[in-house]
Amino acid sequence: MRRLTALIILVFLVSTAVPASSYDIDSKTTVVVHSNYELLGVLYYLAYGSQDPFIIYRGQYLHDVESWFGQYQNHKAVEMLKEYLADANSISERDYKLLYLDQVALSLPAGMQVGVSQSQVEALARFLDVDVGWMSEFLTALKDFAEKTDFMEFYNSHKEFYQEDIELYADALELLPPKDFMDRYMDLTEIEFRFVHSYLVAFHAHAYRPRGVYGLAGIQPLVRRVPQRTLWSYRTARDTMFGLSLNKDYLDNPGLDRLNYLGMVYHELGHDISNPTLNFYDYLPRELSYLESTIEDDMPYLAVYDIHFWGDYGMIYEGFADGWEDFAIMNVDPEYAELAMWMQRGWGEFWIDDMIELYEKYANESAQNNRDIRMYIQNIAEELKERIPEENASILYQQRVPVTPLRTFDRGAVTGKVVVVYGTQNPDPKGKEYDRETAELIADNLKIFYSQWNGSVEIVVKADVNVTEDELGENLVLVGGPAANSVVAEMQEHFPLHFVKEGDYWVIDHNINWSVDSFIITENESDPVLKGQLDLSDDLTAALLLAVRNPNNPENYIVWIAGADRYGTRLFRNPTYYLSSYEIFTGKEMEMGFYVQPLASP
Repeated sequence: MRRLTALIILVFLVSTAVPASSYDIDSKTTVVVHSNYELLGVLYYLAYGSQDPFIIYRGQYLHDVESWFGQYQNHKAVEMLKEYLADANSISERDYKLLYLDQVALSLPAGMQVGVSQSQVEALARFLDVDVGWMSEFLTALKDFAEKTDFMEFYNSHKEFYQEDIELYADALELLPPKDFMDRYMDLTEIEFRFVHSYLVAFHAHAYRPRGVYGLAGIQPLVRRVPQRTLWSYRTARDTMFGLSLNKDYLDNPGLDRLNYLGMVYHELGHDISNPTLNFYDYLPRELSYLESTIEDDMPYLAVYDIHFWGDYGMIYEGFADGWEDFAIMNVDPEYAELAMWMQRGWGEFWIDDMIELYEKYANESAQNNRDIRMYIQNIAEELKERIPEENASILYQQRVPVTPLRTFDRGAVTGKVVVVYGTQNPDPKGKEYDRETAELIADNLKIFYSQWNGSVEIVVKADVNVTEDELGENLVLVGGPAANSVVAEMQEHFPLHFVKEGDYWVIDHNINWSVDSFIITENESDPVLKGQLDLSDDLTAALLLAVRNPNNPENYIVWIAGADRYGTRLFRNPTYYLSSYEIFTGKEMEMGFYVQPLASP
């Protein structure tokens, strides 16, 4: 398996027209569900079926795909696609290989309605790192598949399916039109913006860079650095790292969907303005590589399954893109941008605050001096190194990166053990059994989560009454509230949230002794993110998930999962993808909190 070199730079070898299913935001900005994405998506569906982690459930559209193309399941193009992906031994590796293949698809004629020259075949073979003969045979088979199935007729007859997504994308872009915003800081005379998306398959979003074009291609999968907690993202997001199911802690808020999408747009535009300089002056990311190494020292498993760590200084490139994203989104919704920054810190980017300040500084100079923002990337990189010298990196990491379930389970890979503890104190025998089953479900998800780790991780499920003193110092997952779980009853005073008895009921209360930055996600479409805490004094349905350092052994962690009842507890059966220190979910609102717990100096 090849390693990524920084970030993928798209190589477009064939000039392609914008497909029919598109929408023009303005004279320079187009958003589209691309025909070649759907062509490749149909092949992928025929190869792997509707239950594959990369297939997005699209209701009737899936039935139409099966009806129209099902008889071609054994077509040579389908078999060759499976051959290309055969050596991808993990979900992350398949994501990686699809990332290359989708760029090839976007460089081909729309719907394969015309052929490809031999020189182009050779260039594509080099790009995919495959034999020229194989590449030629695959493209011939792909063209044959498109012709025999009348693919373009299918694509053109299903525009109404793509329209809902296109409208969401277009509404998001109109919140901060790239042409208007980017024009403040650079010359756009030779630049247009194009945002190219898939519908059926979750191709990992990446920069889209044919000559003279800025934009992005792909779709937002379960990217763990953004607050995807909406009905639309629940339906469309996929865990393209492990293939795990998502929990049902979501709200129906298109306003948050638009902000999520807009952030993704400006992230990729951040690559457009920073990558050329970082590539040309390659000493810049190399001299900043200790920032990435600092993350890997604390979360080595993250560096195994996240492809951004696989190449040369990938997270340095990501930091520059995230910085531009946050700088831009501050102009639309500062509270959302602040929430996004906390989640980026949760992924390890402890330098994100410095990136924002540097972008603000040089964007102001860019506007005042009428000088292209791209000319300042070298300054930003050099000043970032001055702000965070290598000798201070680990200290600043501890002071800035929040405690999260992500860090908890990474630590579990390092120690080789996680103990899942369920309660036995519930007077209802059915409740005891239900909590045990919930613990088993969590353990099953953790076993899948650790499937890419080179070492072994023991997942132990134990009743609270059977946990030993030594095990209380391990990385723990506590299942259930204090009324059900005796370990929780003893330890919850050390947590930022706890359950208190209100009459006959237990409600969640905030521990006032903790310093927490918290945000409320609402169903208010016009203002989806607020700063503050929920009043839970009368809420009898709330469920929570939180992570803290283990008070018995602060190098390890505890994840606590609990609901007002046993059904609420099971809501968080997959606790692996959370980047907030805690989440409280009521069904109508959500609170996401962040706190740091630095280890004491030796």
